[in-house]
Amino acid sequence: MNRNFKLILAVVIATVLVGCGSDISSKPDPQRIANRDVSYDQYFTEIKADAAPVKPDEKGFVRRWTILEPINKPNGSNTVFTDSYIQAELTKEYFNNQFTSNINALPKTGESVIIESEAPRPSGRRLIGSAPAGQGAPQGQGAPQGAPQAGAMPPMGMGTPATDEPTMIKDTLTWHSVDSKLFNIKLIRFATGLSDGNKRYGLIFNAFTVINCEEDIPNVRLAGGSNAASIWWVNGEQVLTLQADRRMVADNGMSKRITLKKGKNLVRVAVINGPGMSDMCMRFYKEDGTTILTNYTITNM
Repeated sequence: MNRNFKLILAVVIATVLVGCGSDISSKPDPQRIANRDVSYDQYFTEIKADAAPVKPDEKGFVRRWTILEPINKPNGSNTVFTDSYIQAELTKEYFNNQFTSNINALPKTGESVIIESEAPRPSGRRLIGSAPAGQGAPQGQGAPQGAPQAGAMPPMGMGTPATDEPTMIKDTLTWHSVDSKLFNIKLIRFATGLSDGNKRYGLIFNAFTVINCEEDIPNVRLAGGSNAASIWWVNGEQVLTLQADRRMVADNGMSKRITLKKGKNLVRVAVINGPGMSDMCMRFYKEDGTTILTNYTITNM
């Protein structure tokens, strides 16, 4: 082996080792992962309105849901998700029977509603808390000390100030009954898969499922998790609120003790996300708060 060949071989080996070291030490970029084009069918199986009942999975999670294509709610930050904001935005009525507790009035898969919502902003972000046009500092008061001067660029990462009232648009949204292939319902994949990637962040998701019991089951607790904030209802009663910016964690919050009545019980959830991932999960616990409840079936009507 001649000297030049040995030198070239050493350089190649060193380059490969450096490259491998970089791959091992580097961490995946969550934003790049979120932006990957992933098949909708990897996460969901669409089902018919009269699909046969299913059981919760082996860990008690409910995987069957009827989900409405998401409503636009463009927020540039998740810090706005306070309790008062969540109560106002997730209990806002966008369409008739949105909060019905009547099982017979539930929409079926394939049915659509027409709603009015905020148009997505070009940047996908907005400056939360900036005053609408004509509502600056109170009369007789100047800008607070340190406030940016008129015409100044907003701080890095703050987005474009919302100086005008949001543009409202009408949107036709369709209900989809699905069985999730994961215990956590990947709402962001639901949104991107049904909108060719045009809807991803700044959204409100509405979903419901029907829990069928052979007898009354008193003192159970609904355990939910969501990314980001969410509100959960059982038979029309609000039983759990998960506010603030949060990652989806199983059993992140538990409801008060409730009764699942004999027959059909309606569970409804609304989830909101800003710039980031979005998913949810839910199961029930028995009265002791540690034993998972599984003696029921799940349908979409």
